[in-house]
Amino acid sequence: MDTTDEHEATAVPAQPHRPRPPRPDVVVAPLHTPTAVTPPHALAAALAAWTASFVVFVGLLGALALDGRVRDALESDLADRNPTAAAGDVSGVVSLTVPAVVGIGLLVMLTAVFAILRLRRRRRGGRTGLAVAALPTIVAAVATWNLLSGAWDTSVRALTWAPLLQAGLVVVGTALLFAPAVSAWLDRPAGGTP
Repeated sequence: MDTTDEHEATAVPAQPHRPRPPRPDVVVAPLHTPTAVTPPHALAAALAAWTASFVVFVGLLGALALDGRVRDALESDLADRNPTAAAGDVSGVVSLTVPAVVGIGLLVMLTAVFAILRLRRRRRGGRTGLAVAALPTIVAAVATWNLLSGAWDTSVRALTWAPLLQAGLVVVGTALLFAPAVSAWLDRPAGGTP
């Protein structure tokens, strides 16, 4: 007797596929909510002092470029100091002095701007870079003040005080970078967990 047909007839029909139950939403809350880390007031004051030093430098460049009496006064002063020098030599030295002041000042200013951008982004070396840029800025400002001493009476006497003001602003701005609040801000992680 053939039982294959019986088994086929009594086979249990396949059960329909049941849908899975819905999964619950899983939300993971952090233990500490990150807070924005605002820069300290000392950093804002330092950057304001540096920005003011840039403004003073640009004003100094304007006085050098726009006041034709500066060049004449420098040539006259240099000729008085070196009476044996030829007029062409004196004119050549003055022609090199003004572009040297401008070029060195712009180079140092660009270095400081780059360091400020790194500092604002809390990148490594921003504060150190700005402190390193402060030294040639101060030296260049004092040297400029000394070089332009023969033309102090021109340009509303700006050549008398502008380089020294720039140097003073840089000293203040650099000193503020090392305030404890700025150090704490730089040492804190960027996420700023409390």
